[in-house]
Amino acid sequence: MSRTTTHHASPYLPALRAPEELAALGELLTRTPARPVHLDGFLPPDQADRLAAALRAMPHWALSPVLWDDALRETTPVTMEEFRNAPPRLQAARRQVAQDIPALFDDGSSYSALHRKSLSDFFVFAGMGPVLVDLLAQWVAPGNPVTTNVEFARYGRDDYLGEHSDTDSDTLFVLNLYLDEAYEESDGGVLGFRNEEGEEFMMPPRYNSLSVMPIRPGCVHWVTPWHRDSAGRHTASLAASPVAAPAEAAVRHA
Repeated sequence: MSRTTTHHASPYLPALRAPEELAALGELLTRTPARPVHLDGFLPPDQADRLAAALRAMPHWALSPVLWDDALRETTPVTMEEFRNAPPRLQAARRQVAQDIPALFDDGSSYSALHRKSLSDFFVFAGMGPVLVDLLAQWVAPGNPVTTNVEFARYGRDDYLGEHSDTDSDTLFVLNLYLDEAYEESDGGVLGFRNEEGEEFMMPPRYNSLSVMPIRPGCVHWVTPWHRDSAGRHTASLAASPVAAPAEAAVRHA
């Protein structure tokens, strides 16, 4: 990765990885059985601190409870009242998702200029800017262009993500960047992954670490309950999907 041709596009410039890490990332989409990768020290400390502060300062978060259908195949967002009244086996997930992000950039917003800059820079990086494109070419080399969808989430007491696969979407892999400086192992919120042969991998959301997880049939993932009384496990998630060819895009939007 060139550090001279990409720095101007976004100040976020992830650390270089060891050869064994690059080898594991390069096999992410092809290795059988599947195996996720967990990287510590993803961003330089000052960049991680800037982004973490911007994420914590976001003023609007909403609970996002989700229920399974009776067959446990599809999920539906619901109200908290509907979630509480549903049988426990149908309670698929509950966490907090950042809301009204475009409003943070409106004139008169109380969101500070420093946080706006940090968040804007991250969107340049996460939205398939040259740094991320270069990373993916080195890492998973998907062979075709991909696009990313970004979500910011955090967990309150007892929030969790139930076991699921995401194979009903066109997601190829997911990047989760963890930005909770105060995280301790006793807090929970651990990402679990089980591959098609039943092997399990547990990835604690250590500060400034990144989980890279393939999405494929036969594999499932989940997040264990959050134990801290205060909200935490602040996460920037990037779901990568293939870019539809023009004909496919036309059919999709018909």
